[in-house]
Order: sequence, then C-alpha cells, then structure tokens
Amino acid sequence: MKEKRTFALGRENPSWADAFRGEHSLLYGLLLAPVFIVLLYQVGRGLGNTSYVLYWLTAVALLVRKRNSVFPPAALILFLALLAWGTLSAALSINPDGAYGKWAQYALLGSSYFVTWALVRIIPEFNLERAIRMIGIAGLLGFAYYAARFLILSMSPDFHPELQVHGLVPAYLAPFALYFLWQTFKGQPGVVLVLAYLASLILLLVFSNSLTEVLTLAAALAVLVFFVVPNKRLLLLVLGGVALLFVVLILLFDPAGHVLSQAEHSHEDWFTVLNQLTSFRTQLWYQAITIPPPNQWLGVGPSNVGLYPPVVITETDRVGHLHNLLLDCWYELGVVGLALYVMFYGAQIRSMRSTSPTSRQRGLLYAAVAGVLVATMLEQSYRSIHAALVVPFLFALYSPARSDTRL
Repeated sequence: MKEKRTFALGRENPSWADAFRGEHSLLYGLLLAPVFIVLLYQVGRGLGNTSYVLYWLTAVALLVRKRNSVFPPAALILFLALLAWGTLSAALSINPDGAYGKWAQYALLGSSYFVTWALVRIIPEFNLERAIRMIGIAGLLGFAYYAARFLILSMSPDFHPELQVHGLVPAYLAPFALYFLWQTFKGQPGVVLVLAYLASLILLLVFSNSLTEVLTLAAALAVLVFFVVPNKRLLLLVLGGVALLFVVLILLFDPAGHVLSQAEHSHEDWFTVLNQLTSFRTQLWYQAITIPPPNQWLGVGPSNVGLYPPVVITETDRVGHLHNLLLDCWYELGVVGLALYVMFYGAQIRSMRSTSPTSRQRGLLYAAVAGVLVATMLEQSYRSIHAALVVPFLFALYSPARSDTRL
C-alpha cells in the first residue's frame, strides 16, 4: 500500500524561529547543510571540505538505512556517464594523480543533487517555504561575515579587497535573503530593512573591486524583479533602473570605471580595453579557442588545463583555469564531457516540471542560478562549489516527489 505524502509548496508563512525550531528540524538542517557549508568555504577551504565530507557521510548513512531511495533515472545515468568520462580523461592525462583528486572532489560535490533529492522525500510533509527561509537566513549570515571581514581588514593600510574579501556567496544568495526579510518583517520596518540590506550589499561589492561579484548580484536582482513585478511596463522601468544604478556605481567606484576613463584618453584598441576590463579574461578565452586541447573529444583531464599554453597571461604569470565554465569544461573533458555536463543539468531542470511552487518561489531559484551562472562564465570553474554544489542542490530542492511517491 502506498504511503501518501503531501508537499506544502504554498505560503504557510512559518516564523523565522520556526524555520530552525519547527518539526523535523534535524532533517531540515541536514537537507539545507550544503548552503551553510558554502558559507564555511568563505572562512576557509579546509573548513568547507571537512564540513562537506561530514555532511555527505551523515546523509549517505541515513539514506542507506532507508534502503529504498529512488533517484531520477535520466539525471543518474548522465551523472554516472559524466563521472566515467572524466575518469577516462584523467587516466589519459599528463598528470593523472592530480586529475583523479580533483575529479573525485567534483563527484562528491555533484552528488549533492541526489542526496538532496532523497532527503526531500524523507521529510514528512516537506515545506518548501520553510526551506527557502532557512536559505534566506544563510544568505544574511554570509552577508554579516562578509561585511564584518571587510570592515575589520579595511583598517589595515595594506588592505586589498579584491584579494582578501569575497562577496560572491552573499551576492547570489541575496534573493533568498531579501525574500526572508520581506516576509518576516511586515510594513515599514520590512521596507527599511530590505533597502538597508540591499544598499549595504551593493556598496560592499562595489568597494571590493570585483566586477564579477557586482554583475552576479545584478543578474540575480534582474531575474528576481522579472518574477515579482507583474506589470510589464513597471518591470521594464525597474530593470532599467537597476541596470542604470549598477552602471553608475561601477563607473564611479569599481576599477572598471578607471579603465574606461583611461581608455578614453588613449589610443588603445578595443580588445586591449576589454582585456583590461575583464582582468585578462578575454585573452584567456581567445587563447583557449585558438589553441584548442590536443584531443578535443577527450580533453586534457580534470584540473590539467593549467599545464597548457592558454592559461599563460605573460611570460611570468599564468592562472589555474580559464575562468569560464564552458571553456574550462570543454578543455578539460572535451566535447563529449561538455555535452554530458550540459545534459546533466538539463535533466535536473526537466525534473522540476512536476512541481508547483509559487511564482515568487520560482523567481528565487532562477535568480540565484542566474547569479551563479554569471559568476561561472566570468570567474569560476565548472568544478567550483557554486556550480557543482549549490546549483544541483537548488534544483533538487525544488523537485519534490508527487503525493503518491513512496520511498
């Protein structure tokens, strides 16, 4: 006999305290662990890696006890095929030992999709609204740590914000944080808190001298506005205002403004100016395209792109990867690996079709994913915690089982 489960996707509006102290709080804590682990990666890579391994072992042990977890077949087959192809690419690479380690790390991070998928189905009467609010709290915690670190380090005369502080996580979690503030604090106090939080985050990102993080937040806010503003004329007006605000702030405070100002009074060609604006990203991308991997079908192996010419910036400077999700994946895993990678994420998106979250809830998901996508197209690798852990986690979170599914 099938056990019926209902998944509350509506706006039951649990209080902020109930998000952590409510029923099945331990299961919700384990379910939402990936987003809090990302915050620990802000503190240190070792702390993040340790916390993720502990989370993974705990979750797997719980799922093994259940014994009857069922995963989406398309995503599972594509993930296994991707892992097999990456392992083959690593075995045939010039540095297989390093490739195996990085690929095993990606396999653990990517498996968060299936862990989250199963945990959602273990929690009785899973409440997406409650999960969203917990992510919003995580976003606020990430912002608090980012702001505190910025303020403390800025007191030093040797402060280099572009190297010492990183606001990428608060940037793409901002939609969830804004939603939490808006839903928790009603009326005028809520409006003041939302505006104060958003203004503080924007200024911190701009003063951190990272164009990638500024564009990440801009993309997340643009997608969020698209989902929450029903009036199309007002939507265009708000989107235009957001774009204008970020352009002005970038030109006034971000290094991009200084680059454009200098270019106006020089005779540099457009490619040189664009290269300076992107911190040599365009040079890396151009070199990757003009100097393709020796085997374009198989690639050079996970993490091995750093051993090849496209990552060379100058005679003495080189980077570890190409700072672009698609180019990194293609160069390291080849055309076949890139195709499997894209199809794996496509299968995750397809699995969400049976869900019925509200427009605002969907907007939070797509806004955060849009922010991560912008970051991965400008800076992060396809194996980064943001692309490999956070995005699959969110897709699985928004893919609850139907009411007649039995585990």
